[in-house]
Amino acid sequence: MKVEMIIPNQDNDGSDNAELIETCITRFCENYGGATVYQANGFWINEEGRLFKDDVSVIIAAAIEGKKAEEVRDLAKMVLGVTDQEAVFVSINGKAEIIE
Repeated sequence: MKVEMIIPNQDNDGSDNAELIETCITRFCENYGGATVYQANGFWINEEGRLFKDDVSVIIAAAIEGKKAEEVRDLAKMVLGVTDQEAVFVSINGKAEIIE
Protein backbone atom coordinates (compact mmCIF):
# COMPACT_ATOMS: atom_id res chain seq x y z
CA MET A 1 0.00 0.00 0.00
CA LYS A 2 1.28 3.46 -0.87
CA VAL A 3 0.66 6.66 1.09
CA GLU A 4 1.36 10.08 -0.36
CA MET A 5 1.10 13.71 0.66
CA ILE A 6 1.74 16.92 -1.28
CA ILE A 7 2.91 20.07 0.53
CA PRO A 8 3.54 23.45 -1.14
CA ASN A 9 7.14 24.61 -0.70
CA GLN A 10 5.82 28.03 0.27
CA ASP A 11 2.75 28.85 2.31
CA ASN A 12 -0.02 31.05 0.90
CA ASP A 13 1.57 34.05 2.65
CA GLY A 14 4.91 33.35 0.90
CA SER A 15 6.71 31.92 3.94
CA ASP A 16 9.04 28.95 3.50
CA ASN A 17 7.62 25.52 4.43
CA ALA A 18 11.03 23.76 4.43
CA GLU A 19 10.99 23.06 8.18
CA LEU A 20 7.43 21.73 8.01
CA ILE A 21 8.32 19.52 5.05
CA GLU A 22 11.33 18.11 6.95
CA THR A 23 9.04 17.38 9.92
CA CYS A 24 6.65 15.51 7.63
CA ILE A 25 9.51 13.53 6.07
CA THR A 26 10.65 12.54 9.56
CA ARG A 27 7.11 11.47 10.51
CA PHE A 28 6.80 9.42 7.31
CA CYS A 29 10.09 7.68 8.17
CA GLU A 30 8.92 7.02 11.74
CA ASN A 31 5.51 5.71 10.63
CA TYR A 32 6.49 3.81 7.48
CA GLY A 33 10.22 3.12 7.78
CA GLY A 34 11.26 5.50 4.99
CA ALA A 35 10.10 7.99 2.40
CA THR A 36 10.77 9.17 -1.13
CA VAL A 37 10.50 12.90 -1.80
CA TYR A 38 10.50 14.71 -5.10
CA GLN A 39 9.87 18.24 -6.31
CA ALA A 40 6.96 18.94 -8.64
CA ASN A 41 4.58 21.66 -9.78
CA GLY A 42 1.02 21.73 -8.52
CA PHE A 43 -1.80 23.55 -10.30
CA TRP A 44 -5.28 24.40 -9.13
CA ILE A 45 -8.18 26.66 -10.10
CA ASN A 46 -10.06 28.73 -7.53
CA GLU A 47 -13.81 29.41 -7.51
CA GLU A 48 -13.32 32.50 -9.70
CA GLY A 49 -11.58 30.39 -12.36
CA ARG A 50 -8.06 31.73 -11.74
CA LEU A 51 -5.24 29.23 -12.34
CA PHE A 52 -2.60 28.97 -9.60
CA LYS A 53 0.79 27.23 -9.70
CA ASP A 54 2.73 26.03 -6.63
CA ASP A 55 6.15 24.44 -6.32
CA VAL A 56 5.47 21.39 -4.14
CA SER A 57 7.19 18.54 -2.33
CA VAL A 58 5.62 15.13 -2.86
CA ILE A 59 6.28 12.67 -0.03
CA ILE A 60 5.63 8.97 -0.69
CA ALA A 61 6.01 5.84 1.41
CA ALA A 62 5.00 2.20 1.43
CA ALA A 63 2.70 1.27 4.31
CA ILE A 64 1.61 -2.11 5.55
CA GLU A 65 -2.12 -2.32 4.95
CA GLY A 66 -4.06 -1.46 8.08
CA LYS A 67 -0.93 -0.41 9.96
CA LYS A 68 -0.48 3.34 10.23
CA ALA A 69 -1.84 4.02 6.75
CA GLU A 70 -4.39 6.34 8.34
CA GLU A 71 -1.61 8.36 10.01
CA VAL A 72 -1.18 10.36 6.79
CA ARG A 73 -4.58 12.00 7.38
CA ASP A 74 -3.56 13.11 10.87
CA LEU A 75 -0.31 14.47 9.47
CA ALA A 76 -2.24 16.43 6.82
CA LYS A 77 -4.44 17.92 9.56
CA MET A 78 -1.28 18.96 11.42
CA VAL A 79 -0.04 20.70 8.23
CA LEU A 80 -3.35 22.57 8.00
CA GLY A 81 -3.04 23.61 11.62
CA VAL A 82 0.34 25.32 11.16
CA THR A 83 -0.13 26.82 7.69
CA ASP A 84 -2.69 28.99 5.97
CA GLN A 85 -3.34 26.34 3.32
CA GLU A 86 -6.99 25.73 2.49
CA ALA A 87 -6.48 21.99 1.94
CA VAL A 88 -3.83 19.25 1.74
CA PHE A 89 -3.78 16.44 -0.83
CA VAL A 90 -3.20 12.90 0.44
CA SER A 91 -3.52 9.54 -1.22
CA ILE A 92 -3.92 6.18 0.48
CA ASN A 93 -3.39 3.21 -1.83
CA GLY A 94 -4.27 5.28 -4.87
CA LYS A 95 -7.41 6.82 -3.37
CA ALA A 96 -7.01 10.60 -3.47
CA GLU A 97 -8.40 12.73 -0.66
CA ILE A 98 -8.45 16.45 -0.04
CA ILE A 99 -8.13 17.14 3.70
CA GLU A 100 -9.77 20.45 4.63
